[in-house]
Amino acid sequence: MPDDDLNLNPTERRGEDRRKQDIGPPPGMPDRRVFDRRVQGSTTGQLLIEVGRFAAENMVFRQKGNKAAARRARKHLSQVMKLAKLRRAEISAEIKSQSPGDASTDDGDDSDD
Repeated sequence: MPDDDLNLNPTERRGEDRRKQDIGPPPGMPDRRVFDRRVQGSTTGQLLIEVGRFAAENMVFRQKGNKAAARRARKHLSQVMKLAKLRRAEISAEIKSQSPGDASTDDGDDSDD
C-alpha cells in the first residue's frame, strides 16, 4: 500500500467523490442517451424502470424458485402493459397534434363502417 493512501480520508479512499461526478459526453458533444434518468415521471422512464424491476424479480424466480418473486414479476409485467398502452396513446396524441390535416388518415381506428 503506497504512503499516499494513508493520508486519504475514508471517502477519498473509497472513491465516493468520483461517483458524484457527472460522467457524460465530453463538453461540446451532444448527449445521445436513449433515456435520461434525470427526467422524473415520464411514461417512458416509468416503463423502463418497470422493465428493470421485472427483470430483477424474474431472475430471482428463475434462479431460486422463489414464488413471491414470481408474483412480483407478474405485477411488474402488468404495470408494463398499462404503461405501454398509456405511451401508445400519448404517441397517437402527439402525431395528431403535429399534423391536424392528416388526422383522418392515421391508422383507421376511428373509421365508421
